[in-house]
Amino acid sequence: MSGVSQLALLFIGAALINNILLTRFIGLCPFFGVSSNMETSIGMSLSVIFVMVMASTATWVVWEFILDPLGVGEFLYIPAFILIIASLVQFVEMYLRKASPVLYRAMGIYLPLITTNCAVLATATEAAKPGFFKMNIALGASLSLGEALVYTLGVSVGFGFALITFAALRERLELVPAPRLMKGTPIAFITAGLLSLSYLGMSGWFGL
Repeated sequence: MSGVSQLALLFIGAALINNILLTRFIGLCPFFGVSSNMETSIGMSLSVIFVMVMASTATWVVWEFILDPLGVGEFLYIPAFILIIASLVQFVEMYLRKASPVLYRAMGIYLPLITTNCAVLATATEAAKPGFFKMNIALGASLSLGEALVYTLGVSVGFGFALITFAALRERLELVPAPRLMKGTPIAFITAGLLSLSYLGMSGWFGL
């Protein structure tokens, strides 16, 4: 298999087949918290894409050239990675506060919570730390920087696609003549379950 084909499979597997929200169920707080509005969902998706890609790049470099050579990676990688993610989230928060106050207010508490979003930390750890990468692709014990970026981009795009798809469904469901007891959270959970089943149906594609 050529390098390009391998990277393409890595991206597809991360975005769809092993979708971090709908097949791995990591980072569900923003999935339910900000998906009631399409504009907010798009803003959150773009923020997560930026934070994930930048965080994975930074954590890969920190692990490869600082933590691992010094022999302190096993003890310090979690606080070090969280510090990097928190710094990037602070940058995004300051930018949105100035560039789009309406979107900033709409995202509310879920924007700073990206700092502790397990999806961002899990992806950064998988991209940087050997032994944490779980996808069934012969890439060795750890990912190169290029592979880590492709994997992270796939995860973040998959996160955004799932979030926006769910937001679109929830907006349509507001117009459905459903029983009053099913309105809101109950029908949202049922919809999320059905959406998850559609993603789980892709498991095994391309050997991933």
